[in-house]
Amino acid sequence: MLELFGNLYNIILYQPIYNLVIALYNFSPGPNLGWAIVMLAIIVRLIFLPLTLKGYKTDSLLEEIASQVRAIEEDSHFLAKEKREKTTALLREKGINPISEILSLFGQIIFLLVLFQIVQNGITPSGYDKLYSFVTAPVGNVYHQFFGFDISKPFNLILCTIAAVLLFIEQIWEYEVKKNIPEATFSERWYPLLLPIFTFILLIILPATKAIFLIVSILFSLGIRLMFTLGRSGRPKEENVR
Repeated sequence: MLELFGNLYNIILYQPIYNLVIALYNFSPGPNLGWAIVMLAIIVRLIFLPLTLKGYKTDSLLEEIASQVRAIEEDSHFLAKEKREKTTALLREKGINPISEILSLFGQIIFLLVLFQIVQNGITPSGYDKLYSFVTAPVGNVYHQFFGFDISKPFNLILCTIAAVLLFIEQIWEYEVKKNIPEATFSERWYPLLLPIFTFILLIILPATKAIFLIVSILFSLGIRLMFTLGRSGRPKEENVR
């Protein structure tokens, strides 16, 4: 059974992503592994862009119905079960499905885990047997230097710090968006501080490719959220309250 899961993992996840990394490396300037990771991060975010935008729309809808949800929660005439049922019915009526945001995050975590394994194993001729027939093996040694950093090695303080700061900015922005949503929990209010700290600690022990992937991914996310916010604020007010 374990062998079956291992084979499925290699065929469905590891081998396609490994080939994608090699293909991007071959097409990158240089070629250079750093630019390959930058392109990979952009491709991943584009793949999950529909789910990301749906998540942003869900946040907007939750904020719009916040007062209605609070009214249900504070109504002493309803039992706890009735409150949950009415809240669920209200969310369903508005077409709200928070699962899209979870799927987007889960998918990106999968990519990161597979990328971690690829970098840990090293991109060497011993792994080129996993390449598809249409993907060319890199010529010579894979170039790991990116703006003066060896991104195949861990403990890159500068890249880890940049990633943690950008993540903090993203979390603060997300908290500002969600702070009026009744479902916000104590832990969610602490995410802007705790998540960047834990991420910084984790990135210190991981190859610097993870920091580059995360930096590009967050910058992409911030750009998309900015465009979404500007687009929403530019609409007529009556559209926003539907």
